[in-house]
Amino acid sequence: MRSMEFSGRTVDEAIFHGLNEMGLSIDAAEIETLQTESKGIFGLGAKNAVIRITERETFVAPDFAAIAAQTKQARQEDRERNPRPPRDDRRSSAPRDDRRGIPSHSGGDRRSSGNSNQRYERREERESVPQTRYDYSAAFAAECEAAGFLSGLLEKMGVSATVEGCEADEGLRLNIVSATEGLLIGRRGETLDALQYITSLYANRNRKDREYVRVTVDTEGYRARREDTLRRLARRAAVQAVRTGRAQKLDPMNAYERRILHAALQDFRGASTHSEGEEPNRYVVITPDR
Repeated sequence: MRSMEFSGRTVDEAIFHGLNEMGLSIDAAEIETLQTESKGIFGLGAKNAVIRITERETFVAPDFAAIAAQTKQARQEDRERNPRPPRDDRRSSAPRDDRRGIPSHSGGDRRSSGNSNQRYERREERESVPQTRYDYSAAFAAECEAAGFLSGLLEKMGVSATVEGCEADEGLRLNIVSATEGLLIGRRGETLDALQYITSLYANRNRKDREYVRVTVDTEGYRARREDTLRRLARRAAVQAVRTGRAQKLDPMNAYERRILHAALQDFRGASTHSEGEEPNRYVVITPDR
C-alpha cells in the first residue's frame, strides 16, 4: 500500500493536497496526523500541519440485511433468556446512604478507599466536555443527496427510520432517527461506521478536483458519547503510563477513533502517543517520556 507524508497550513489543507496528489478520495485513504498546525507567538515559531496518507485496501460492503437479522434474533433470544422483572422488583435492595441516596459499602474506610485512580476518574467526570448540539432538520435532509442515499440504504436494510441533516464546522452531519435502539450502532459502532463509510463514498464520488466533504453519520447521540469515552480512556491510560513507567497499548480502533485518542493527549505532559500494527488491527500506544 502507498504511504506518503504531506504538510499544509492546516490539517485539512494538508489532507486536501495529499489526496489530490495521490489521486484518492477521502474514504480510500488512511489519514494519520503527525503534527497539528501551530500559529506560534506573533507569527514566530509557527509550524505547518503534517499528516501521513496511506492508501486503503479495497472495501467490501457488509451484508446489512444479515446484520439486521442477526441483531434482531440475538435481541429476541436475550429477551427470552432474561425476561424483565415486574416494575416493583427492579428496585435495589442494597442499603442506602441516607445523606446521598446511594448504596453504602461496609467493611472499609471511606477515606482510605479513594485511591489516586478513583480521584482522577472523578475529576475526569467533572471535566467531561459537554456534548455539542447540532441543528438537525428533515428539511435540510430533503435537499441533501447524501441524506437521500442513506435513507434508501436504510430502507433496503429493512429498517424503519428517518434521516435528518445539517452543516457543521467539520462537514456534513446526518442523524438517523429510529425506534430500533442500538441496531444501527452495532458492536463498538461498527454498523454505524459502515453506514458512514458507504455514505461518504457516495457523497465524495468524482470529487478529485473539488474539496472533499467530510460526512458524519450519527444516531442517538452515539458519536458524542463515544468521543467522550475515548478521551477519558486516553487520559486514564496516560496517567497509568506515567505512574508505572510502562507503555500502555489500547485496543485496536479505526482511524477516526485513533485520531481522537491522539488529540486528547496532544498537550498531556509526560507521555506521547503513536500508532502501531496493520489495519484493521492498528492500535494506539501511549509511551511515558523518558
